[in-house]
Amino acid sequence: MREHNGEGPRYSQTEFLIRSALAGGFAGGLAKTAVAPLDRVKILLQTHNAEFIRFSGSWRGAVNALQYIAETQGVRGLYQGHTLTLARAVPHAAIGYTVYEKVTTWLMPTPEYQTSLRRLAAGAITGISAMPFTYPFELIRVRLAVETAQATIRPTPWSAIRGIMAEGRSSTGFTGVVPFLHFYRGFTVSLLGTVPYRGGIFLVWETLNAQARSSLSPATLQANQTRIHLVIGAIAGTVSQISTYPLEVIRRTQQASGKGSPDRMIGFLETVRSIWVPAGWRGFFTGLGIGLVKQVPMHAISLTAWQLAKKALNI
Repeated sequence: MREHNGEGPRYSQTEFLIRSALAGGFAGGLAKTAVAPLDRVKILLQTHNAEFIRFSGSWRGAVNALQYIAETQGVRGLYQGHTLTLARAVPHAAIGYTVYEKVTTWLMPTPEYQTSLRRLAAGAITGISAMPFTYPFELIRVRLAVETAQATIRPTPWSAIRGIMAEGRSSTGFTGVVPFLHFYRGFTVSLLGTVPYRGGIFLVWETLNAQARSSLSPATLQANQTRIHLVIGAIAGTVSQISTYPLEVIRRTQQASGKGSPDRMIGFLETVRSIWVPAGWRGFFTGLGIGLVKQVPMHAISLTAWQLAKKALNI
């Protein structure tokens, strides 16, 4: 079987998948590395970490939190858990972008099929596709990120893994029999949030790119393609981040819950109450400011780097 994408050369299906995975993995890794310090601060604020709660509530608080981490934990502290971030982000992006290429060809083979619903569906399928394989890496990374200067020993991925497994073995019910399930704390909420989040990103991305192609001359598009992609990627990230942020806060809280409830998996409603009772509706938007500061450039970089990598690999 031969694979053809756009006006590029024809490849075997295997070679196309390899090239597409390389382009996606490069884009995901580059974007995550660029915003790694902001990502750690966002997680600390989302999970209402006792040491960092004083930094929430203002845009300046995120900057102060970054300074505090650098002073108390050094530059390495800003990238705590980043190895796990890459272990998740690179294959997640490689699988996701490759699936997106195939799904869009299937759902939208010609321009008349390019509807908003189909774009949303393609993005949602993309977001869900890699989650079962990469989610444990995300949970481990969150556990590393929430450890602060109060810890006597710098946490490692292996110590986080042992801790999560110990939670599973000490729990009651089915998760005690299958302790590995504790690596999927918050997975259901993640699935619920991924559909509108990833679907929304690709919906906005494809819609605005189509409008740019119809309203701008080919010469203008050619001369400003990278800048246009950066702007559209930033808009896509902003819209999706704001619309799905409460679900992300719930997910992060569940992922970090093993620190306070190691013997059981806390449920959705219990998590919602734990956020609502002390902070009200504002609790579901804790860290949104830094979330936007992080997500907007991350998606702009990721989507643009994906396009540049595809061009470099002739796909």
